[in-house]
Amino acid sequence: MKKKHQFVLILGIINVILPVIPVLSHRGWFGMVENGWKFIWVAAIMILLPFVSSLAGIIIGSIQLKKASTKPVKMGLLLSCTGLVMHLLFRFVFKL
Repeated sequence: MKKKHQFVLILGIINVILPVIPVLSHRGWFGMVENGWKFIWVAAIMILLPFVSSLAGIIIGSIQLKKASTKPVKMGLLLSCTGLVMHLLFRFVFKL
C-alpha cells in the first residue's frame, strides 16, 4: 500500500474522531473545568478543526481517488465525509 493511500485512510479515521472530542470536552469528559471555554482559542480550535480537517480529507481523498481507486483511498474518503456530517450534526442540529 502506498504511503499516500495510507495517509488518506488515517486522515479519514482522524476525521471521524475529531467531531466527538468537542462534545466530550464540553461535557467535562477530559477534565476541562466549566470556565475552560473562556479561552477563545480553545473554542476556535475545537469548532474549526473538525470542519477544516474533514474538508482537507475530502479534497485529498478525491485527488487520490482520481489517481488510483484503491480500497484505502475509498475508505478514507468515506470516513472524511462521515466526519464532516458528524461535525455538522453535532454543531448545528444537536447544538452540542
